[in-house]
Amino acid sequence: MAFDYDYTGNRSLLDRTSVAFFASREAPPALCEQALRWAEECRHTDRVVISGFQSPLEKEVFQRLLQARHPLVWALGRSLYQRYAPEVQAAIDEGRLLVFAVRSTRRVGWHTAQVRNFTIASLSDESVYALNEQGRHSSLRTLYELEAATAKTVRLLS
Repeated sequence: MAFDYDYTGNRSLLDRTSVAFFASREAPPALCEQALRWAEECRHTDRVVISGFQSPLEKEVFQRLLQARHPLVWALGRSLYQRYAPEVQAAIDEGRLLVFAVRSTRRVGWHTAQVRNFTIASLSDESVYALNEQGRHSSLRTLYELEAATAKTVRLLS
């Protein structure tokens, strides 16, 4: 696979079967529980989980899968970090994690988050969405609808 982004870690993770995980910034407890059960199920597969791991729920999924030593791809909507937490660096060193920068900017804004999310969706073999719209429009809903209209496996947690 062609890969022109800045990265650190194991690029060969992109050649494996992957599932993208997207979650709204705010999620009710029932949706969180369902997403965490999904993450627990992922631990028993060889699918690489790819996400921006930006929202609180995405961060929780990241921590649980990282702790379980599951293979991950972390897509940043900003430039690469200079240093990583020890457990993240250990995963990079052991080849269980790829971190890549979709944009070379210092801050994540709405536009860079959209670029990151669309990149994640384009790289993954399937996608899982934990959406909490509560009467407002969600850019994740738009991405979900675009993906659901394809032959790709797309799952909506609700």
